[in-house]
Amino acid sequence: MKLSRLRPAFFALVCSAGFLHADIVTLKDGKRLEGNILSETPTAIRMRYKLTPKIWDEKDIQRTEITEILKQKPEEVELIELKKLLPTQDLMTAEKYEQLIQDRLRPFVNRYPGTKEAAEVEKLVAEVQEEKEKVVAGGVKLEGRWLSPEEAKAESYNIKAYALRAAIMEKAEAKDFSGALKEFAKLSDPRSGFIASVYFPKAVEEILAILTKYEAQIEQMIKDQPTLQKQRDESIKKLIEPDVSRFKDAVSREKEAWKTTYEAERKTSAWFTPYKYDLPSLKALSKNIVTEKARLKEIDIATITKVNEAIARLMRADLKAGQDAEELKKMGEAILEGETAAATADPASKQFYQSVFQAYRQRYAYAQQQLATPTAQSQTQSATGAAGGSSAIAGSATPGMDDKVAAALAAAAGGPPATAPAPAAVAPGTAAPAMVPAPGTVPAPGTAPAVGIPTQQPGVAPGMPAPGVAAPPAGYPAQPQPGYAQPAPPAAPMASPAAPVEAEGGISTNTLLLIGVGVLVIVLVAAMSGGKKKK
Repeated sequence: MKLSRLRPAFFALVCSAGFLHADIVTLKDGKRLEGNILSETPTAIRMRYKLTPKIWDEKDIQRTEITEILKQKPEEVELIELKKLLPTQDLMTAEKYEQLIQDRLRPFVNRYPGTKEAAEVEKLVAEVQEEKEKVVAGGVKLEGRWLSPEEAKAESYNIKAYALRAAIMEKAEAKDFSGALKEFAKLSDPRSGFIASVYFPKAVEEILAILTKYEAQIEQMIKDQPTLQKQRDESIKKLIEPDVSRFKDAVSREKEAWKTTYEAERKTSAWFTPYKYDLPSLKALSKNIVTEKARLKEIDIATITKVNEAIARLMRADLKAGQDAEELKKMGEAILEGETAAATADPASKQFYQSVFQAYRQRYAYAQQQLATPTAQSQTQSATGAAGGSSAIAGSATPGMDDKVAAALAAAAGGPPATAPAPAAVAPGTAAPAMVPAPGTVPAPGTAPAVGIPTQQPGVAPGMPAPGVAAPPAGYPAQPQPGYAQPAPPAAPMASPAAPVEAEGGISTNTLLLIGVGVLVIVLVAAMSGGKKKK
């Protein structure tokens, strides 16, 4: 339950007389009545008590029927409610933690200063404050477990999926099945969703149960629609003016309001708010439910669970694979495990996972080169060429990498590993050629890392666009995605000025041309002079 919902309910309880005093009466037959003692006499008491959690009743109880009367102070009752706020929810923001302290805990301490109950609440304040500081530092509470800032970064993809799954369940509990299905559509969108998250298989099972409930509700609405419409029509016939006009106007406004909402929802989703008087839309909604249930039942939950767990391990290892040989090894093993599991998936899922793992093989190769860069720079060319071993993609052995894993990755990449070229010698005084960035660095935006391997934001599953980025339609070239450095186009060679050609004897062609032009000018001048003398 969200804090925004708790606050109004809490203050309503505080203001009610029933909350300020809580009495518990235990009867001889073992029943416990909780409520308020309104009056007492030597022989009986009158009590207002909870008949059910939501229904109150009053009655006189003879003292001969009572075993014990326990009267609680207001602060004792309030403390019971405050303790229910801990443990705190998952994924709470720092603002929500501060709201909890200032709106719920501090007011209690101020109302009952110096009491033992206030001292207990002070401990709650310290606990909540400690959790808030973890969030401010970048930590995240997920499924009751705290992730460090570094772990939260690696798990960011799954954290977002978890938040959507929580929204699905919250709306389902509120009987907003249409809203729950809209949230699931965000989770399962192949372009911008979280199909590769560990929470997607769980959400599929949960949404199937929600669809079953929703289907029953819509089918009942379809059955009830003719009766409801008939009752409305008969009600209109019984009215006289001006009530008839008012009733018809109210019906018209209600229908127009629903229609406006319906048309807006249909533009973005197959799930829209049902209207009990509109039979065609109810039948369309029922058809959508049947289609979605059939689609989800075809998904092999067990298989995609294994694959997505492997992808989750990939994301964790990918964060340090370029600096830690052990993490690189884990990454390679997870790729093989995920691809093996994905091979048995349904055709649509198999195609999706192929693109995911293809991108991760590229990430693996890039991390492998990052890890090998310091060694390559410190060794001579001959020492680099003498290094043995197999490679997953790039062709050079990496310390700590299992040769079998590397060979399998190379085979999965589409052929035998290529031999990595030895670094060229750099002449003294010249700049070194651009190579793989040093471990711990990220290529600048718009630049391509070595061999055109795309870089990826931690926590974003390769093969899928970053959240909010739509994939291009089939048959269209893919557009650059945020977090992936695109290979720079090759620069056109610049035309250099032609060098003068040397003639034999050391005289250049340009010099010979100048001499020839000079001789020609002298001949012309002499000819012109001779002509003038004849005249």
